[in-house]
Amino acid sequence: MTTTVGDQLTPTLSVVVPACNEAANLPACVDALHATLAASPYEVVVVDDGSRDDTAAVAARLAAAQPDRVRLLRHDHNQGLGAALRTGFAAARGDYVTCCPADFITSPDDWAPFAAALGKADVIVGCRVRREGYNPLMRCNAWLYPRLVRLLFGLRLRDVNWISVYRRALVDRVTITQRGIPMLAEILVKLRDQGATFVEVDCRMQPRRTGTPSASRPRVMVRTLHGLFQFWWSYRRPETASTPAAAPVSTPASAPADPARPRS
Repeated sequence: MTTTVGDQLTPTLSVVVPACNEAANLPACVDALHATLAASPYEVVVVDDGSRDDTAAVAARLAAAQPDRVRLLRHDHNQGLGAALRTGFAAARGDYVTCCPADFITSPDDWAPFAAALGKADVIVGCRVRREGYNPLMRCNAWLYPRLVRLLFGLRLRDVNWISVYRRALVDRVTITQRGIPMLAEILVKLRDQGATFVEVDCRMQPRRTGTPSASRPRVMVRTLHGLFQFWWSYRRPETASTPAAAPVSTPASAPADPARPRS
């Protein structure tokens, strides 16, 4: 789905908002997306992932207020971030698709680096300049995690678990196996193996306005590492994995250092 503006083709964007118990944050998030993306064609796909609060009701009101811009999809029970994104990506109609945390309040300045890179690469990777609201343990993990992903998969990106924008035609071919945070790295690795081109853009991260980020919980950190190694184990053994083995990669000069998969 592409819209013609003047003599130029403007890619349409689908923003998937996975939301679990985010009733307090969701209205501000969606309102901010409307203000941020008003100048270009877009849609917002809210996926209520089995929330126990009023998230579904809040999302339904937002969709009713702007039915041409907002859609609501629901899981009857919590299935995790990976499942929420699978649902949202499958329903997306844009040329590009991305996800936005329900607790993130975006602005035109936040989106500007991504907008400038649309059409220049298959994957636009947002790299946080600062980690707002992080405690010392979270900052340590934020330093370690992309380095671990590089060691395990040869993926040379500065940030692997924040907002990225994907060409939907490619991400539609990715099978997401992970439920939580590791699925963001999984998508990037599998897109790299398809031969997708990458570009990194600096972006900011704003602190949550309400609630506590789940990534600050030690059990979530442990679960994230477990999921990452689980993915690595299947990735090293393509005969037991749910995705094909790696394909050759062509990377443009504007992309990060060669992200080719390491030899076994």
